[in-house]
Amino acid sequence: MTASPPPPITPKVRPSWWWFVLGGGLLVAAVISGIGLFVWTLSGFMSTDVTLDADGTSHAVEVGTDGDRMLWFDERYDDPTCRIVDTATGDPVAGLRSPTGDFRRSTGGEEWVGAALFEPGSGRLDVTCTGSGTVPVQVEIGPAPSLGSFGLGLVLTIAVPLVLGGLGLVVLLVTGILWSTRATTRR
Repeated sequence: MTASPPPPITPKVRPSWWWFVLGGGLLVAAVISGIGLFVWTLSGFMSTDVTLDADGTSHAVEVGTDGDRMLWFDERYDDPTCRIVDTATGDPVAGLRSPTGDFRRSTGGEEWVGAALFEPGSGRLDVTCTGSGTVPVQVEIGPAPSLGSFGLGLVLTIAVPLVLGGLGLVVLLVTGILWSTRATTRR
């Protein structure tokens, strides 16, 4: 009985250069997603539905109805007094209430303070604000920042880039080790 020869050993080849591109692409995606999620997280504090003068005249405005709205006042001036009426019903907007925290933002070199929250009703509002003094005061109405979505945004801003960057580093590390320890292909 004769022994059959062992099968020939084929050398393992280096991974394709596409694996390096994949790892680098994951690292780039981590950076881009981190920046994008950070901007998205802060957008709740920066977006405005409408800006109007606190001049004692009535202003017809439309705001989003996807959640509570906040009145923002320039902190350099005393808080204007505002009356808001839902034009669809003719009723004053119920529930002008103080926010549960201290909300501040800076836009255009001006410091704004979140002074009051309200439910927008139909979103078609008649807003009359009166400021004190002779200096024209402006009022901004925008989405009320939600601490729940802000917290979720912070978690995503940290977790998504961390996962993508970690995967990119693992792909690059494994590909680099396999590329340096395996033989080149000969064609």
